[in-house]
Amino acid sequence: MSYASYRFIDPKTLAALRDLELVATSVVDGFMFGAHPSRLPGAGLEFSQYRSYQHGDDLRRIDWKLFGRSDRYFVRESQIETSVTVRLLLDATGSMAHEEEGISKFDYARFLLASLAVLAHRQGDAVGLYAMRHPAVGLVPPARHHHHIHRILRELEVLVPGEPWPDWSRLQGLLATGGRNLTILVTDLHERSTEIRSALQRIAALRDEVIVFHLIGRAELEFNYAEPTTFEELETGRRVEVDPATLKATYLAAAARDLKAIRNELEERRIGYLALPIDQPLDAALRSFLQARQRVM
Repeated sequence: MSYASYRFIDPKTLAALRDLELVATSVVDGFMFGAHPSRLPGAGLEFSQYRSYQHGDDLRRIDWKLFGRSDRYFVRESQIETSVTVRLLLDATGSMAHEEEGISKFDYARFLLASLAVLAHRQGDAVGLYAMRHPAVGLVPPARHHHHIHRILRELEVLVPGEPWPDWSRLQGLLATGGRNLTILVTDLHERSTEIRSALQRIAALRDEVIVFHLIGRAELEFNYAEPTTFEELETGRRVEVDPATLKATYLAAAARDLKAIRNELEERRIGYLALPIDQPLDAALRSFLQARQRVM
């Protein structure tokens, strides 16, 4: 059966495959097959391969057919102009082990990053992988060659969560590079202090384009617990016993405030923000990603 014949919607189905290349290729093939041609990404994971005509542009590069349809001048961008270095950052801290209905945040993150890596590779972009964990930051340096994508997928297959977020001193030398960079972080944004948001602020200050996928469990969104429950903080091991019936309204109100505050803080810094429940189909996540790029570009 061909890759394109698989179009898995339920992330739990993906989790049962145990073949990350099959997962990623299936998701991307399904997404590309279902997308309207005008919405397909061009080189550099762009939403479109065109930009508005500017004074001094070579008239030979104007798309006259598009002018006939829109009555506006658009210039075709070459792959060299639009290609980017895509840096994929995976939160490998302990809280990413949180699991619901057979799928963990970490597995969802691996599926999403593998799909983005395949998509970027097909567009001719250099792709690199960084695992956010202390003391070592797992690294596959950005490259474009044919076998590079397989190395990224192999690294994603063997990574496991459990270490603290790394100090900025360990990240700075890796991420403070020149050129046009798109930095994508997949994380649950659970912090011991403000280490993740501080790192994002510093990455954005490098003038990178930055997009954050914020993974959230359905239970975190809805707090549908019926009986007294013991909750464990996976980053620290701290346990708290609560009665959900008495705390649900307070919890939901606080959670809504926190999500709004996070979104506002990141968007004020021109960081694209996407909240993703881990039961959401991955093809929907890819569509949300392209829409987020439109907002921050």
